[in-house]
Amino acid sequence: MFDLLIKGGLVIDGTGKPGYLANVALSRGKIAAVERNLSLEIPSATVLDATGLVVAPGFIDIHSHTDRTITRHPGAGSSLLQGITTEISGNCGGSMAPINDKTIEMFKRLSGKDGLPEPPWRSFGEFLDHVEKLRPGTNQGLFVGQGTVRACVMGREKRYPSEDELAQMKSLVRQALEEGAFGISTGRAYVPGCYGSFREIVELCRVAGEYDGLHTSHIQDQWSKIHWSVTEIVEITRRAGVRGQVAHMKVVGKDNWGRAGEILTILENARSRGLDVLADVYPYTYSQVILLRNLLPKEFSRMEPDKLKDALSAPGASESLRKAFEADPGYTASRLDRMGIIHCSRTKEFEGMDIGEAALALGLDVFSAVVKILLENDLEVKTAGIMSEADVREIVSHPMAMFGTDALAGDPEEDANRGYSDLHPRHYGTYPRILGKYVRQERALSLEEAVRKMTSMPAERLNILDRGLIHRGYWADVVIFDPLTVEDRADLDNPAAPPVGIKYVLVNGEIVVKDSKLTGVRAGKVLRAAHHRMVY
Repeated sequence: MFDLLIKGGLVIDGTGKPGYLANVALSRGKIAAVERNLSLEIPSATVLDATGLVVAPGFIDIHSHTDRTITRHPGAGSSLLQGITTEISGNCGGSMAPINDKTIEMFKRLSGKDGLPEPPWRSFGEFLDHVEKLRPGTNQGLFVGQGTVRACVMGREKRYPSEDELAQMKSLVRQALEEGAFGISTGRAYVPGCYGSFREIVELCRVAGEYDGLHTSHIQDQWSKIHWSVTEIVEITRRAGVRGQVAHMKVVGKDNWGRAGEILTILENARSRGLDVLADVYPYTYSQVILLRNLLPKEFSRMEPDKLKDALSAPGASESLRKAFEADPGYTASRLDRMGIIHCSRTKEFEGMDIGEAALALGLDVFSAVVKILLENDLEVKTAGIMSEADVREIVSHPMAMFGTDALAGDPEEDANRGYSDLHPRHYGTYPRILGKYVRQERALSLEEAVRKMTSMPAERLNILDRGLIHRGYWADVVIFDPLTVEDRADLDNPAAPPVGIKYVLVNGEIVVKDSKLTGVRAGKVLRAAHHRMVY
């Protein structure tokens, strides 16, 4: 007798081939039978009726940041509700391991939680062991972050490493790979990883390449210099002998809209020369959500709301703001006018404009416009880098792009009560949005191709050989959804709204979502890259 039978569903098996009706039997956490003869009696302890539903492999999120929250929210409810069964984090150059005495503060900042006790791990392997003891809700895998490694050796120093320091960094990367890292991530726009030179990145990626690990990169510039930044990743791929991945590929800023084809062509040309470089993407027209008040220099952004409103209402506030930006130039100050206004609690007419356009409409300079918009909305304004729908659609539908959330797993109840926050809807809606908007409504992708990009494509990219397909012997990570109703409900007004149409989710054969509700079962495993070793 089998443990569980999924009966009568349309199996979209992850290969990209047309779906077929079948019964799927599970035993001891794995897929034991896929039977197309629906009349054949299959004894089972539990039966799920999947008539009219799609049975697909669980979704594999190749670009997650859940390592930052998994110790606080091991249930990973926000991920499970949208069908994610495996999360690969440690992206954008920042991983929660390895750490040392130099990087404890970075650990607190990445986890978003000050006042945490000192973490009970130091090495990469110790972190994975710690997560394993928590019994996570989803399967957890990890890249080692180049920024994290640099910080362990050099702190936040803005200089080239000595040869000894470079050797120490390479040793940390090698240790992480041998302890289960799936590769290395770089955050070419983030401190301290951005201080690494081209040579430094190539040297570290060369270590990953020796293990057939993946190099995934948040590129230096997703705005006007995106062609240069994508080309850099191609060149790192060539020189280091490593497989490359452009993380959350997008074209940001209205001045750059329409350039998706240009950067995709760079990757196509690289692949035609034999370089193994691909991309991932999330299906939204705005990047990380940032409250406008948090874009202000520290002397303003750290004020309590009432004090900030008083400061912005004072005579000469816009001039004080201008001087503060000039005194602390950085990533934000250099493109403040091009940041998009994506949500206002009151002045809806500014939504969809960038700050420069809003200033022009108001007849004000940028700093005066920021002050006015913040005060008129009682500080409730959300901003982000903004992308065009046409560019997003072109990348989403391209054969070289798989899907990822760029999110972190959270607790649905806690997130629903956060108030006006910077929570991005992708935390709850990424995969249902693809299935609802881009598959059913717009037909930019076939259902079979979309599921492949969510399952076997990232599994193959990560060299995970026993997940991502509905095949016998594979782990029973399964999502069962209604293709006629599945869609995201999370938006900027209610970013923690759960999706609809995801009926059941199974992780390693256990039912973790039933009738679109979390069951409370935590059945995830920690995945350690084997790097081509035969490990049973």
